Amino acid sequence: MAAGKPLTRSLYNDIQEIEWLRRERSASAIHSRIIGGRVPQVKYSDRAGHGRVPRRVNRPSMPSIGPALILAAVFGLALPAAARTPASPRELGLVRWGSSLEAGLAESRKTGRPVLLLFQEIPGCATCVEFGAGPLSSPLLVDAIESEFVPVAVHNNRPGADAEQLARFGEPACNFPVLRVLDTAGRDLLPRRGGIYGERGVADRLVAALAVAKRPAPGYLELAREEAGEERETAAFAMGCYWEGEATLGALEGVVATRTGFLDGEESVELSFDPRVISYPELVKRAAALKCATVRSDETARAARRSDQEFYLGRSTLRFLPLTPLQATRVNASLGSGVDPARWLSPRQRTLAGEIDAAFRREPGRFARLERPASIAALPAYERDLGAALARAARAGG
Repeated sequence: MAAGKPLTRSLYNDIQEIEWLRRERSASAIHSRIIGGRVPQVKYSDRAGHGRVPRRVNRPSMPSIGPALILAAVFGLALPAAARTPASPRELGLVRWGSSLEAGLAESRKTGRPVLLLFQEIPGCATCVEFGAGPLSSPLLVDAIESEFVPVAVHNNRPGADAEQLARFGEPACNFPVLRVLDTAGRDLLPRRGGIYGERGVADRLVAALAVAKRPAPGYLELAREEAGEERETAAFAMGCYWEGEATLGALEGVVATRTGFLDGEESVELSFDPRVISYPELVKRAAALKCATVRSDETARAARRSDQEFYLGRSTLRFLPLTPLQATRVNASLGSGVDPARWLSPRQRTLAGEIDAAFRREPGRFARLERPASIAALPAYERDLGAALARAARAGG
């Protein structure tokens, strides 16, 4: 396909059918490993140290979220992560935008999903480029835009049909980027607001639009919103087992990252949290209920070895997914407590998880050099490396 050429609905459907045929065999893996499978856990009794190899036990099967989500994973509108490459032009980020508002509204009436209408200057100023490189390339926001909305882009500096849309909505030409959300009739679901250029602002806008449309905000979008907060504080809690502590405290809303380590000779979990969501006194209260001794000081805890960080996630093939740091924290917590982690994954990630699991079973060594980056900005490049590994595994498997 030529760079910048719109993806037509007919071609889109053809691609989806090919993708379904390729993935049909992995649907059972999606169900067994993510949705309805058994989560391997560890049991231990001597917590003086982690020197002994833990004994694996199986918790009861995680509650199934049903065939509908399996079909959503296979037939979902988002294309697989392996196919995600930087869009051209760069002002549009990684989102696959439609170019026809009328076609977008028809899709909205068919699916019930609101239209997300972007007015963008292309080529544009530094703010326009940064908007494309920021919110429009943030992995979970991209997934939410493509899965929960019908994305349509209008060039605000181009004549013809684009200029007609500017006049229709009263948008100025050659302006900074503006996102508007429309219902199935093309009416604004939210009042117009300019000046929203950051990840948190865009995430807030998407969540608010879904609420007005009476559609639930998916868990992964809520995580994107929480992760985009800028205010952070740190607290450390000493405990008998940092694996358990990381899983339990990492499940708390407002906790955005965890790190296992040692403080004053005791195993500890250091938390990064948003004080606007959960205060330090509330954290202390929750930790006390978990029988965690509280430690908070200016001393930085000595980090535990890498294999003891996100312990439960590290023993699942989900560790290869392009997860944001907060996603990894929540998925690890879910696996540690035997809870289905699927609510924290986008439809695209669930499909990708099935592909990874199937390829890993055939040839685990192919993933040996893959290590998920800690930076959200580095995730798109990691996805491309992961996609290349999966493609090689598919060719090797015949």
